[in-house]
Amino acid sequence: MIEFSLPPDFDFGQQFDRVTLTRAMALNPDQSVLSMHTHGSTLLTRMQGLGLAAYDQRITLPFDRLGLRVQGHCTCPVGLNCPHVAAALMAFEAREIRRKKNPELAPAVRPLGGTPPPPPAAARQAERPVENLGTLQLVPVLRLTTAVDVASEALLHHRYGSNASRNTTLRQASAQFILRYVPENGAPLEYHYPAGAAEQTLAERADPAHPGQTSAVRFQRQGKEEAAALLVLFNELGFRPWSLAAGLAHNRLTKVGARAAHTTPHALEGQPLVLVPQLRDQWPTLLAKQLPELQARGWAIELADDFPYEMHNADEWSVDVEEAPDGNWFTLGLKVSVEGEPVDLVPLLVGLVQTGWLKLDAALRDPDGDVLVPWPGNEPVLPGRPVRQRLLRVPVKRVAPLMDWLRTVFEANGRDAPLRMSRYDLGAMDDLSVGAKITAPTSFTALIEQVRALRIGEGLPVVQPSPHVNATLRHYQQDGLSWMDFLRRAQLGGVLADDMGLGKTLQALTLLQGELDAGRLDRPCLVIVPTSLIGNWAAEAHKFTPQLKTLVLHGPQRMQHFSKIPKAHVVITSYPLAVRDVDTLAGQEWHYLMLDEAQRIKNARSQAALSVKGLRARHRLCLSGTPLENHMGELWSLIDFVCPGLLGNEKEFREHYRNPIEKRQESALATHLARRVRPFILRRTKQQVAKELPDKTETHLRVQLSGAQADLYETVRATMDSKLREAIEKQGLARSQIMVLDALLKLRQVCCDPRLIKTGGDAAVKVAPSAKMELLLDLLPTLVEDGRRILLFSQFTEMLNLIEAEVQRLKLPYLLLTGETKDRAGLVEEFQTGDVPLFLISLKAGGVGLNLTAADTVILYDPWWNPAVEQQAIDRAYRIGQDKPVFVYKLLADGTVEDKMLELQARKAGLADMLLSGVASDAALNAQDFDELFKPLPKAGLVAVDNGV
Repeated sequence: MIEFSLPPDFDFGQQFDRVTLTRAMALNPDQSVLSMHTHGSTLLTRMQGLGLAAYDQRITLPFDRLGLRVQGHCTCPVGLNCPHVAAALMAFEAREIRRKKNPELAPAVRPLGGTPPPPPAAARQAERPVENLGTLQLVPVLRLTTAVDVASEALLHHRYGSNASRNTTLRQASAQFILRYVPENGAPLEYHYPAGAAEQTLAERADPAHPGQTSAVRFQRQGKEEAAALLVLFNELGFRPWSLAAGLAHNRLTKVGARAAHTTPHALEGQPLVLVPQLRDQWPTLLAKQLPELQARGWAIELADDFPYEMHNADEWSVDVEEAPDGNWFTLGLKVSVEGEPVDLVPLLVGLVQTGWLKLDAALRDPDGDVLVPWPGNEPVLPGRPVRQRLLRVPVKRVAPLMDWLRTVFEANGRDAPLRMSRYDLGAMDDLSVGAKITAPTSFTALIEQVRALRIGEGLPVVQPSPHVNATLRHYQQDGLSWMDFLRRAQLGGVLADDMGLGKTLQALTLLQGELDAGRLDRPCLVIVPTSLIGNWAAEAHKFTPQLKTLVLHGPQRMQHFSKIPKAHVVITSYPLAVRDVDTLAGQEWHYLMLDEAQRIKNARSQAALSVKGLRARHRLCLSGTPLENHMGELWSLIDFVCPGLLGNEKEFREHYRNPIEKRQESALATHLARRVRPFILRRTKQQVAKELPDKTETHLRVQLSGAQADLYETVRATMDSKLREAIEKQGLARSQIMVLDALLKLRQVCCDPRLIKTGGDAAVKVAPSAKMELLLDLLPTLVEDGRRILLFSQFTEMLNLIEAEVQRLKLPYLLLTGETKDRAGLVEEFQTGDVPLFLISLKAGGVGLNLTAADTVILYDPWWNPAVEQQAIDRAYRIGQDKPVFVYKLLADGTVEDKMLELQARKAGLADMLLSGVASDAALNAQDFDELFKPLPKAGLVAVDNGV
């Protein structure tokens, strides 16, 4: 009696649909088995369900003319091939693997072509009773598969029982060809193998095999490993051995090359070939791909009278689109002409998704191939036979976008969800409509044309910037404005992903100013930024778009300004405060919701991501130079914010895109994903727009002091202000310079990092992290990832040491040059010729005399009052020999002495010289200047000056 076993190439995915397999895995198969045993060719199991109930399974693996199939009956309500059946087979497979973990080794290692001694099982087999199979109607076949060892010795471990039959067998990987062969008897041939799999490597091999005309015998019973394989190529002349792979263990092979090539006589001359796939699910692939290839090579293909399939080509395509009254949805009709008969393809594709006939990710692996879509037939093949299954052959490229959309709709909303396309699915509709006759409203065709323009980056309507913007946009910034305005008109969201330094903030503010000019800004716009960038956004808005009423919500007093939100044009807050104030922000309907450094919501389950995704806005926009830092799930989170539902939920995206692309490197699927998101992402790198950039671009990055750092600044400022006023009143400013310089130094140190301030015992002040350090730590990883080469200057060596510790924590490669550095020339050479992205330099040690043209970015952590000193540091990179645009970032603490000194510097050039050199000047401080320098910090939450809120 033949015992139940799983063939080594058993594929659960071909026998069960994805939903069934998912539910089977949820049962935890190995732990859910209550009983398991085999009875001949039947597996009998009892499985624990998810609840208290247990169910019995009876499973067989019949092999019919269409291949092996699972026939599993269960006492659960589903009945046939349910998740319990799949789980039982998984548990059986796991048990067999454990049982074979320590097999008895084969008795000997032999060279390829030798004959091993028969195992004990072969002798015992003769004692087993013969099973009476009754009357059988035999179909004579010859199956072309892979022969074991040399054809004449391939099956020496097989034994003929009484009434055994023979099949003549060769194997070929791509298809199986069956020849008519008259069997001598009626019972199948059984396999017998050496016990276990020997973990030995063949030390020698026999001479290349030249198979003769003797027929190998083999019954197609799936199950055990084979010791060696003969691969053959099929051509018009016969069979030609291509290579030999020999080995006793499944993972130890010795290859014999093509020099063993030998052409056998054409044993099939004049005899018809019958194609039979091994598994039922292989029919679509064989019909769609292999038959056309054979026809192209001159083969005549005939279908048997009882063949259960017929294939048709989808000819003319037509697309019918209707727009919903609110303009947010479209209903889709897709029809094809099949031999003059119109066929509605959408319900057929729906059935394809629902019945599990096709997995989209599998289809996308062959974007140039075809999909066979089941099309219900009308007439039975023969009286008493089932209705013939009609199949429509349609190109993968045409239906893949629609299949992806259908999958998203059904998995997100259930199989009875209405088939409506949102504006985010315009890319799929564009793909479908190529070469098709379109019946659609003008609004739809206009959108399709613009989506095509988005994909190629050309042809969008040009939007002129508002005359009220105090800046001249570069060409690429103008393109960015036109792109964002198109998304607004199409009611779509997007991600502006330009490199850092290319003016994303300016482009966004210009867009908002245009909304104000057009009268569309009837609600406020919310801009959420990292805490370190609040000051910078407020300053940029005041500088470039002063007509925008800007409200900053920051600090413990911000609640006092909540009532001003409806009157503002732009409201700026931080990610942490957006989480805390989510109830207030959710109560307001916004015109625009913008996220700067939007990678802050890359973790889709973070409080920040969940909070901002729940806010209501007409339009959404992300600004991020690094929309994808570590894995594709981060990109999904951003796209899900600006285009909800475009890529399905997080689980669907992981299964259908992220895992296949990241783990299996499926480039076709990556291309498909890129095409889907391309209309909604605009990215320009510094290299792409280098011709438009000036040789040097200077940017002030402002931070706002808050919390303990702001309190410390105010404490130092108030104390020094009182002492200085006393001293100046007694001895004048000229004789009080040392006190003034000491006071300014302490305030500057607080701005850089409170740890630079020493108490009476020289212990560093312990307060919250510095705002400027937080900004720097946001900035550096982004710049390094963009490929920038960075010079970072500070006047304070101790500040560089603090930065060094943080850089080490971030695991960024760096070099450090201070006054204690011995080999200055060696460090310079290493930076110039190597690939270290970051050079930390103290002003006194490296501000002059160094040639560092490998750098393209300069960061001035703390400003210098003397512009000449500042310029000398910048000129380490911006000098003769520099062949790249140079970006300069000056970090400033907003509203502090750093900010005030820059303002005074422009009015009194000699003031900085006096303060730093100690030499009196006619441009010395007057009472008004002194008041400005030691002015208290602005209260957190106050709006920008003169903005009218």
